[in-house]
Amino acid sequence: MAILCVDYGLTTTKAVLFNPDGTEIGSSSAKTEISNIGDFAEIEMERQWKTTAGVIRSCLQKTGTDPRLVTGVGCSGHGAGLYPLDKRGRPVRKAISSMDGRAVGIIRDWKAKGLSSYRKTYQHMWNGQPVPLLFWLKENEPDNYRVIHRICMAKDWIKFKLTGELTTDFTDASCAGLLNLEEKRYDPELFQPYQIEEVFEKLPAVSKSTDLVGAVSKTAAEETGLVAGTPVIGGLFDVVACALGSGVYDESKYSITAGTWNINSAVGNRLLPSEEIMMWSLYADGEKYICIDSSATSAVNLEWFIKNVIMGFNGLQYDYSQIYAKIEAGIRDFTAEEVDLIYLPFLYKSKLTRELDGGFVGFRASHNIYHLLRALYEGVVFGHRRHLENLRRGGIVKEQAALSGGAVNSECWCQLFADILGIEIITTKASEIGALGTAIAVSVATGEYRSLEEAVQGMVSVNKHYYPGRDSLTYQKKYERFTEIIDRLDHKPVLSE
Repeated sequence: MAILCVDYGLTTTKAVLFNPDGTEIGSSSAKTEISNIGDFAEIEMERQWKTTAGVIRSCLQKTGTDPRLVTGVGCSGHGAGLYPLDKRGRPVRKAISSMDGRAVGIIRDWKAKGLSSYRKTYQHMWNGQPVPLLFWLKENEPDNYRVIHRICMAKDWIKFKLTGELTTDFTDASCAGLLNLEEKRYDPELFQPYQIEEVFEKLPAVSKSTDLVGAVSKTAAEETGLVAGTPVIGGLFDVVACALGSGVYDESKYSITAGTWNINSAVGNRLLPSEEIMMWSLYADGEKYICIDSSATSAVNLEWFIKNVIMGFNGLQYDYSQIYAKIEAGIRDFTAEEVDLIYLPFLYKSKLTRELDGGFVGFRASHNIYHLLRALYEGVVFGHRRHLENLRRGGIVKEQAALSGGAVNSECWCQLFADILGIEIITTKASEIGALGTAIAVSVATGEYRSLEEAVQGMVSVNKHYYPGRDSLTYQKKYERFTEIIDRLDHKPVLSE
């Protein structure tokens, strides 16, 4: 028996197969193709489906898995953004990803006018969410806006192509700011302040993450190599999938994901209104909540540096694994005092600043590429700390954090998280945490486990613990310099509502 999980991220799209005990059988991946032009970040939806179908087929072939042994399929995907469909289920236009910045001015204008739906959504609206993006379409592409029949999220588009059934789940709908969070339902009043009341009629049916919402169609089976009739679950917003796959299902610790996005979250049994915390969403069980403070300021910085600086002239013949190994060897022995550079991880728009962009501060002739890379690693963690401090000011205080994302592949980076955040960092044995979280949901949906808690206990294994070390005090001083630089170069950071 095997569980197939699709993880549609903003950097890569993966298909991963798991045994029911949580061990990984194998995986296949491909780059998620995003067109970035100015503030626009868009995805060709049909191309993305072909990419997804390809990695599913490749995963089955690489692992030699008989598709008849796949007991269920689960999908997770990047939250927010906008995937608009017409009456025939065809894309109205390219999808708009959550990295898109076209709605920044709209959010600023709404804030100045005092427009807010926070009392219902518990979210400080940000530019990557459907509501401001739909408003932008209404104002700038009225012909496209008029023919929208349904809107969905990233993983819902993949589910639709797999099954022919269009649904979303509570985690994605709440992350997108489309739910009255306390009442856990759609609410037409959410759209009235923004003059897009008609959107209420375009929302897809909503399910629990662990609900069976359809089955692989004959057409999708031919494209993916799966067997027609294989069950498909409601799925999860990827932040919730990563928390679940990291073993975070109660209030004991933070979940931190260091990937394309800098994501810092914690599960709770009640909503805590806060000007500091970016948003609350529903958790995988549809009952508990998860608070999230995040921005696109994490390991995406390293990917940009490798692509545009290290490999900018295609002068190196190393593959990525060799590059990561060379970076790790070059930066691991630096002490906190040896690197006096400060890196600002703001390649993309962030709620941590108003208009500040990325860059190195204090760059001199005595520095080499490894000083730059070490400062980049530190700057990314400083960004995570700034978000965690928002959670703490909102009353969410923990002494442990489960870390996931690309950063866990670096011993140096994991230790920096412990030193800079000043808390214990835990990593797990799974290499594909978000996919494992989805596999946990599938295992409950198909009856392998009775509850998410039982599935976590049966499928998640701790790998390593990292504790704050001798450099923690120095990093406290460097973090103070990091915040001082931001405050001097930019206005006081505010929430992007």
